[in-house]
Amino acid sequence: MGMKSQSTGLWIDRLSWLLLIASCCYLIFSSFAYGLGAPWSDQGFIHPLRMQPPFADLRYLVANAECGVDLNDYYAGRVVGCDPSGRTYRFDYPPMSIWLGRLLHVQGSQTGLIAISTNIALVICILLILKSFLGWSWKWRLLSSALLMGYPLQQAAERGNLDVLLFLFALLLAYLISRDFRFRLAWQGLAGLLSFLLISLKLYPIFGIAGLFAVEHPAPSQQRHDLWSRLGTKLAVVIGSSAGIVATIQFLKSMGNLAKQGGLKSHGLLAMGYMNNNLIATFGLDMARNLIKVLLIVKITSLLLGFYFARKTRLQHAVAASIGGLRSEAARSFHGYLFVLMSSTWLGCYVTTINIDYRLLFLVPCLGLLGCVASAFASTDGQRSLAKVLIISMVFVFWLPILQWGYVDVAMKSIAVLEPLTEFILVPLFAGSLVSLLLGFSRLRSLG
Repeated sequence: MGMKSQSTGLWIDRLSWLLLIASCCYLIFSSFAYGLGAPWSDQGFIHPLRMQPPFADLRYLVANAECGVDLNDYYAGRVVGCDPSGRTYRFDYPPMSIWLGRLLHVQGSQTGLIAISTNIALVICILLILKSFLGWSWKWRLLSSALLMGYPLQQAAERGNLDVLLFLFALLLAYLISRDFRFRLAWQGLAGLLSFLLISLKLYPIFGIAGLFAVEHPAPSQQRHDLWSRLGTKLAVVIGSSAGIVATIQFLKSMGNLAKQGGLKSHGLLAMGYMNNNLIATFGLDMARNLIKVLLIVKITSLLLGFYFARKTRLQHAVAASIGGLRSEAARSFHGYLFVLMSSTWLGCYVTTINIDYRLLFLVPCLGLLGCVASAFASTDGQRSLAKVLIISMVFVFWLPILQWGYVDVAMKSIAVLEPLTEFILVPLFAGSLVSLLLGFSRLRSLG
């Protein structure tokens, strides 16, 4: 029996390494193929993900920066011809996405290099974040492979989406806030600059930065110079964030709103409208209205159940213990900040918008923590079970859009039936649990 178990463990270990290596090679090869352009770009990323030209979202921003047209014309919809993909909707990014490109003199020929560099950095950072919680175990390799090959990360990498850069900025900001550097003013200035870029490039990271201030309370035992250093860094973050809001807020009313229909491109609390037409065509207007109300009740109920189960099992204690089990105080501080910053960013988007799928990237630190809870001996049976349910649920959400784009009609139709499961049960269940985690984590940190 022991030999059989050892043999099974060896095969799992080898298979997990094979999956991880294949996932990394696929993403890196696809990024380079896209960077080389035609005909190589036809070999990068799986067919349903491809959008031309390669790295379409990043190329869209660079092209708009190169156009040289006044921003008022962009936001008024008078100029729509700067997108190489031929999209004609109103420009919906904050103005900093154009200002920054013009300031740095970014050119279209540099798009591939920028996208490849950020994609490789994203893959490395995700691997390191998950490894910091799960070590070198097969669980780290399996979870990393599942997230790297999931639809949110692939779409963000394939399109060179700005959220990849925001993910890296948020990671660096958490690192700066968690440490007391020798050249304090220089690093505090960099933290302020990162905060400014996060808010001014896309406004929604304000949820994550607000979460940092709601959660972190310096403990009385901290040394005085360390306390003043943290306060100075936070002041720099406040100034940078405020400047980012000022640079963006005057353009908010003129910015468009993409993905209004939602579907597999959305999973937020407000992502309801895309089902209206289908329900009306199938059941009639009156019945469709009642069904929408029922689905909304199901979504809110799932949200409340997630909060209840996390609260009942005291999952926040297991999460805090996982962070507390890290080797150094700097590592504990960094991962605490990272968890709160990215989780609050995603949660704020979930509650207030329809929430586009590639923003699921910001849940990577949380999923790594839950993986640590699920495998920790100190966790209770309830905590481990809930952590496993939440991880499996979100991995399914990551993969469903890819599975739906099969090549067999029967399979596509069968999987499409599962779409309401993700939007009305699995994602709100996770969101409710995350609310409980963040609130509980705030209280635990304030007592620490």
